[in-house]
Amino acid sequence: MPDKLLQYLRCFNDDKSGVTTIAISPDGQTLVSGNWDKTIKIWHLATGQLMRTLEGHKSPLTCVTLSPNGQTLVSSSWDKTVKIWDFHTGEIKHSWKIYESEEYCIVDCSVISPDGKTLYTGTRYGSTYYWDVNSGKELGNLGITSLGSTLLAMSADGRTLAGTYTGTLKVYDLPQNTRRFRVETGHDSPSLAISPDGETIFIGDYDGKIHLWGAHQGQELSTLGGHSGIVAIGVSPDGKMLASGNEQGTIKLWELDSKTEICSLEGHSAEISKLIFSPDNQTLVSSSLDASIKVWGIR
Repeated sequence: MPDKLLQYLRCFNDDKSGVTTIAISPDGQTLVSGNWDKTIKIWHLATGQLMRTLEGHKSPLTCVTLSPNGQTLVSSSWDKTVKIWDFHTGEIKHSWKIYESEEYCIVDCSVISPDGKTLYTGTRYGSTYYWDVNSGKELGNLGITSLGSTLLAMSADGRTLAGTYTGTLKVYDLPQNTRRFRVETGHDSPSLAISPDGETIFIGDYDGKIHLWGAHQGQELSTLGGHSGIVAIGVSPDGKMLASGNEQGTIKLWELDSKTEICSLEGHSAEISKLIFSPDNQTLVSSSLDASIKVWGIR
């Protein structure tokens, strides 16, 4: 397929502050960025207009997550706190700090269940906590021996939770929170995604490969190769495409049925921090530590 399958549309500038993470609202209208300057910015995706800036964290952001109904925003930061915001008013509804090893209690990742009621967070120490979104109360901890995760991914139906930590992949059945399997991948696993149907787990690695794992038995199925230093991956909502980004700022788009590379994109000048497809599969959004967010049209 030709490179013209992806068309560069626009760039958001973030005042020279690296963009560490992004999220797209369920209706595909709004983009949220978490930034190195400790702020959260709300953008109009179609125009690139900055609509609002949220302040409250004392350190750079590590993750932003939106609830499926678009009402709630969850953020985490190097300041070791998790905050739950009213997405429309910008009010902080709940805020808490996780107390573990002082060095490693940073929350690196979070996902929200499809019903919007439960939040799962993975810490650098290796624990995975789950919380009541409405009250902010801790419901449990899957435990460092059960599902320690610096990366989390949840299937669209909310029945499968995958986590990676120090070369280990662990998968849980939800909402029972029972472990399905645990397997040593032998890879550093700096990026993680799951297919919308929950059947395949994708792990991007510094070795230049994306490893595909069966989500039920824990067997490695195949690999996509030829992209060195992968640090970010994202899967399209229809499950047909995967995007990967590396430390040099290069993005590759892959067709999953044929397991072939569709095109390679240049434009960022630093490490890719996040790759997200819009809900309608028509747009890919990339963020980078070069302080830019780029929007690509898929055709």
